[in-house]
Amino acid sequence: MAETTRSLMDFVQMPMLVGDPDGRAVYVNPAFETDFLIDSSEIVGQPLANLFDGGGREAVLAAVAEVCSDSETMSKRFGLLASERAYQAMVSAVEAEGGRVGVILVLTPESASVSRVYAFRREILGPLDELSACFAMLAEHAGQDDALQLALADGVRHVERMRKWAGVVAAGLEGKKE
Repeated sequence: MAETTRSLMDFVQMPMLVGDPDGRAVYVNPAFETDFLIDSSEIVGQPLANLFDGGGREAVLAAVAEVCSDSETMSKRFGLLASERAYQAMVSAVEAEGGRVGVILVLTPESASVSRVYAFRREILGPLDELSACFAMLAEHAGQDDALQLALADGVRHVERMRKWAGVVAAGLEGKKE
């Protein structure tokens, strides 16, 4: 890239990309190329969501759709796991005369400890789902035993409390209220 055509975003040390109103990448900064080990020529023109896998794809799609379609929402923050690293992501609308013309996505790398908390939360949710299934099966076979029914109801309630607190932890990491 010639020196005269450089953008200020080229000097930002956090991965950034810019998308058009159709949700396609029109610019990625060098930090994005470095973190994701991909050249900008391979990214430009691609749908923003295609740059991420799994839940990251859905999170990016939802955030871009929200800031592009909702006149009240100028930016959206969310946690993003991409390339085995955790990021705090922010999608902001880009406006010009006549309305919104695209989005900017900024990725702030999370510390290793925050990344570990996200991983811990994912590890907890699997066994909680399995416990819920076990309690449901036991409840089907408990019959009219009131003490057993009460114990199972307590177990289900405790599992749901744990699931709620796992959500609270994630929301706190993302800067949201539960």
